[in-house]
Amino acid sequence: MSRRVFISFRYNDGHKYKEYLSRLFSASDTVINHSESQDRSNMSEDTIKRYLYDKLRNTSVTIVLLTPQAINHQKKSTIYGYVYDDWMYDEIKYSLDDRDGNRCNGLIAVYTPEAKNLVIESMPNSESTTIKSFDNLVRKNMFNIRQNYKHNPKAGIYDSKLDHYCSLVSWDTFINNFDYYIELAAKKRDNKEQYDITKRM
Repeated sequence: MSRRVFISFRYNDGHKYKEYLSRLFSASDTVINHSESQDRSNMSEDTIKRYLYDKLRNTSVTIVLLTPQAINHQKKSTIYGYVYDDWMYDEIKYSLDDRDGNRCNGLIAVYTPEAKNLVIESMPNSESTTIKSFDNLVRKNMFNIRQNYKHNPKAGIYDSKLDHYCSLVSWDTFINNFDYYIELAAKKRDNKEQYDITKRM
């Protein structure tokens, strides 16, 4: 069965990774890429929403490329504080919407080698790793399995593959086994009631 995916990325430091995935997926008969890179800077919020809903229609998984410039969402100040002003944030939040003709997508965050130290920290003398805190909607969808469905029974310890709605995967691990992670995200999408999904920040 082919899966339709959407790739969200920051152009400045993520374009080469997005192009690599596009080539990888085009050679596959299991993944159909529905990504794009159109300039949306002059679109209104409503136009962006309609445009992204159309691009995301019939996709089932969104892949977010976490490069150094994509770790934290971009914000702009207003008289009331700040608002998120970030195409990637829009793409992720609309990916998580249940919408006419399509439901919430599965979510995978793939961190590049340059971003590793910004995203994870290895625990000394342990095989465990800690996911760092960062200002991104993908991070809000980690550690979010409902208690009744938690796979790792230990308090405060989470199964890295199953206890996060958004899988966090290194670049090398993902490209060497992308079918597995896409199917895993699709399976979690089919069981999304097991997770407390955050759709807005």
